[in-house]
Amino acid sequence: MSFRKTLARIRTLIKMGSSEDIAKRYFVMNAFDGALTALGIILGSWLAGVSDPKILILAGLGASIAMGVSGGFGAYLTESAIKKKEIAEFTEAMLEDFENTIHHEAAKWESIFVAVVDGLSPFLGSVISFLPFIFADSLELSMDSAYIASILTTACTLFLLGIYLGKMSQENLLTNGIKMLVAGVVTGILVMCLDFL
Repeated sequence: MSFRKTLARIRTLIKMGSSEDIAKRYFVMNAFDGALTALGIILGSWLAGVSDPKILILAGLGASIAMGVSGGFGAYLTESAIKKKEIAEFTEAMLEDFENTIHHEAAKWESIFVAVVDGLSPFLGSVISFLPFIFADSLELSMDSAYIASILTTACTLFLLGIYLGKMSQENLLTNGIKMLVAGVVTGILVMCLDFL
């Protein structure tokens, strides 16, 4: 079977269930978590006076990788368990063995698909926020400029996630974008309060 045919089959198997809707929800939720976690690290580092971009990059990538692995494995184990239960219940109700059927194969690929989305979304949501530090030298940015650019990048990420969520729910795009931004502002205020402790 050619690669293109294999890919088409996997896509068909994924579409058989409700994994696409689940993956969209996971994408928004976990990219949001990733962006807010990155914002917390960036603001905390700014308050602590971290002046080496390498420290921010390593801390940011470390957190991004941890969130990605956690999200991917957690989603795969959870979705696999749910799908196994569904197949077992279906088998019991229909009095047929569905172990080697297209339904069983679809359940397997749905779990993998959701896990990939769940793992990549917090990683990407977080890494995007650290791009100004990654390119600070090549763009000749001062650390203060990199901090500001990073905060603005995170705000844009949150706003775009809100717009995407609004599109999914068929609600006002601007309102949803602003709601996500408010979460970023609240995070910022709480982190800044740490400076007074």
